[in-house]
Amino acid sequence: MKQFLVLAASIFLGTSVAIAQSPPADGDAAAWCEANMNACATWCESNPDAEICQEPECD
Repeated sequence: MKQFLVLAASIFLGTSVAIAQSPPADGDAAAWCEANMNACATWCESNPDAEICQEPECD
């Protein structure tokens, strides 16, 4: 039973951290990415089509 509780708590905490490591829905995603470069890069790996994750094209 203790193993189940530890597993459930681990999944819950891991999910909470993953959700917390994303750009704010009502804020400035570009500013968030500049302030949280590692979290932004990790988030963009899972969300490559997001506007903030698009690299500017070279002219």
